[in-house]
Formats: sequence, C-alpha cells, structure tokens
Amino acid sequence: MEIPACPIPEHADSRVVRGGWYGRSPHRRQRWWCRPANGDSKHRFTPVLTRQGDPHAYCVECSTALEPWEGQAGAREYRFAAREVGEALVLVAKGTSYRVAAELARQKAGRVPAGARSRRSPGNEGQLVANWVDVCSEFICPGQLPDRWPHTIAVDSQNFRVISGPNAGRGFHVLAAVGRDRAESGQWAPVPRVWRLEPSARKDVAAWAAFFGALEGAPKVIVSDADNALALTIRNLFGDEVEHRQCEWHLGRKLRQHLPEEILSDRSHPISIALLDAFHHQQAWDKLEHAIRTEHTEGAHRPLGLAVKWLDTYGQLARGQIPTREPNGLNSTGPAEQVLREIDRRIGDRVGSFTNRARLAKLLNLMTLDLLGKADGRHWADRLREQLYLAGGRPENQRPHDDPKGVHSLFL
Repeated sequence: MEIPACPIPEHADSRVVRGGWYGRSPHRRQRWWCRPANGDSKHRFTPVLTRQGDPHAYCVECSTALEPWEGQAGAREYRFAAREVGEALVLVAKGTSYRVAAELARQKAGRVPAGARSRRSPGNEGQLVANWVDVCSEFICPGQLPDRWPHTIAVDSQNFRVISGPNAGRGFHVLAAVGRDRAESGQWAPVPRVWRLEPSARKDVAAWAAFFGALEGAPKVIVSDADNALALTIRNLFGDEVEHRQCEWHLGRKLRQHLPEEILSDRSHPISIALLDAFHHQQAWDKLEHAIRTEHTEGAHRPLGLAVKWLDTYGQLARGQIPTREPNGLNSTGPAEQVLREIDRRIGDRVGSFTNRARLAKLLNLMTLDLLGKADGRHWADRLREQLYLAGGRPENQRPHDDPKGVHSLFL
C-alpha cells in the first residue's frame, strides 16, 4: 500500500509521514502527519478509508509482508473492515443466522477469540450483522439486481407464520418472480432465474401492484396460479398488453383430483392417454374433454360430475392457452415455487425474528444475488470500499429503518 496523500488539494505535493495511532491493538488506526510544501502549518489527518493495524505480519491471502500500519480498510467509524462486513453479508445471503454471522465476524476480527463466549445477550448478538444488512446492502445491491421485467415471468407467494413468541399467529408473505428473457432473434435465455423477491404483510391487490411497479417495463407473459387478487392486479395494471396464463401444473393437478384413481392408474384408458398432452395440443385437449364427458354419461365408472364441473369452469381457459403456448417458455409456476422453497429453507425456524419489513427486503435482495451466483465476499468488500470512499468513509445513517418501539412494520 502506498502512503496516503493529504486530502487537502493544496497539499498535494506535501511530505507525509506516520503520525501515531488511535484505538487499541489489534484494531489500531494510523494517523499521518502532513508537512505542507507551500508553507502551511503541519497537521495530522486520517485517510478517507482508515486501515486497521493487522495482527498478522503478512497478508493471509498472498503472504506479502505488511507494514505495521497496513491492514484491511473500512468505514471510518466501524470497528470492522469492509472485508469482514462483506463476508458476513455473504453468509446471511446463504441462510446463516445474524447471530452466527456476527459471531464469526467478531472472531475473524479478533474481537472474540475462537471458542470464547461473547458477553452480549443472545437476543442482541445478531444486531451487528442486522445493521450491516440495513446499511451496507445499499452499497452492494444497486446495479446488481434486475431492474426491468423480462419477457416471461412466473409469480407465486408463500406465507410465513410465526408459531411461538410474542408474535405467535402473525405472519407475512414473500412474493416471488422467476423470469426468462427472450432475445429479438427469438432465442430464449438458457434457464429461468430469480427476478425479484419482496416481503409483504399481505398478498392483496395493493401488494401485487407494488411488486410489479418496483421494476421498469412490463413482461409479455405472466404465469400464476388461481390467485384472484393477482389476476385482478394484472388486469388493472397491464390490461390486454400482458398475456396472463394459468399454471398448467395447477390446472392438471386440480383436474386429476376430480378423477377416480382407477382411471388415472389405467394407462390405456382414453382419459389417461389424452391427459399426457392435453395442455400442449388442442387435438389432445378435445380428446380429453370428449373422453371425460363420455365416461360421465356412458362409462363403467361412477359419474364424473366434479370433472365435468371443472371442465365447465376452466376448460375454455385451458384450451384457450394452447395456441399461444411456448414449448420452451415458462408454462408453470414450478420455478417460482422452487425459489420460495429455498427461501423457506434459508429462513427456517427464524420466522419470528423478522419483524422489520425494510430490513427483510434488503436481506431478500442479498439472497437474490446469491441465487444469481453473485455472492462473493471479496467482490462485495471491494464494492463497499468503493462506495464508502465516495461517501467520505461514512455511511449516511446507521439503522435508518428501525421501527418505532412496539411497531412491527412487517406485519402492518
């Protein structure tokens, strides 16, 4: 590392030498003396991004010998370097709890020796990393997350319910969109990928409208299950500009639930044969409908009243989707459900610990980056240092989204 230059422009050619320390070892910060060449009085300064006196005599990554004043850079008022913050944020993006991530960060920074117990209460142990999620994710996420809707999205939601503690019985939803884009040449992106995750107290029209309004543009196709609020939102926001398709898997599952097991298990039965391609081809759909109605009136099995009723309710919708069906596109909500299952796994039994909507939204953004393959501790630390430098070494505000006492924004 080069000796830092004095931040005063008029002292650009001045002589700079070490000027003592502040803080305690091993987290000392170097001060510097500036001896101006223009005759101004000498003064001490610290760089925009201060460096901790590293306890190692060499870099743990490249084995380069370190000067006593060299070390990892970080925010001016943080006791942790940007590298430790970046690595902790990667951990929580992958599903590690705030408490465990904070403990590992303290151990790496030499603040809690490995194997020792922290003096902090278990309830406050993870607040350190929760604060980093709230503040530092603002430096990491911009420009890294999708900002426009792709050609086709599959949307779904999942309810998370608190089962114990003071908020037992309360809960929230996570709204999810998985997208697949299509180039002007007609070529589809190789695989669908997570596009947006957002927490919400409800999944009503207002919640879905805010979800779609968060990104630019509009998708050409939206695939969902039979969610009335979602269907109304799509109709209100996009009208006829967007094709709203019902998930083929959900349609097929509901129909199968109305058919006798002896028909489904008989692979030679006309209904079972037609079901294989009924949602893909109009000819197969016509055969399925004919087979169900014939079996209902003339077949050897019990009357298929529920299946016929399903056909009367959803048959026209299912058949109407076939002409515009893209064989290589998204035709079910399966990819969105898969993403939500992974989010459920990462949140786990910590549902009751999430009460702040803005902070959970930021955590879901970090998880989105991880699911996109963009979670890298070194890269995130570089972004933190870059953005902190532009901000003068200090984040604008600490814990900017704290709820008032007794208020839980995630449940409102």
